[in-house]
Amino acid sequence: MAFKLTYSDGQESQHDDDTVWEIDDGVLKLGREKGKWSVYLSPSHWAVLELGGSSSGDEKSDKNEKSDKDEKSDKDEKSDNDEKSDKDDGDDEKKDADKKDDDKKDADKKDDD
Repeated sequence: MAFKLTYSDGQESQHDDDTVWEIDDGVLKLGREKGKWSVYLSPSHWAVLELGGSSSGDEKSDKNEKSDKDEKSDKDEKSDNDEKSDKDDGDDEKKDADKKDDDKKDADKKDDD
């Protein structure tokens, strides 16, 4: 049965139907055949073992699609914010130019007096 293993540091790994596992006094044993373990994980190194669902290839594909959508959404949001910022910058530049014109008019008016 396919499963997802989450390590205590938060890293995750997907395992397919070919991987067998057993827990013995908190030690997670992994291998290709029951009784012939190639990996032993102490209880302090693994946190969660999620069983079932799709095989590892299908689930990775789903995650990649979701990740791509999230990235696109983030880029669209950033683009919208950049456009708003550009508009704001334009307004500020216009205000600065208007202020300079007013300052110049004031200076010219003082010179006339």
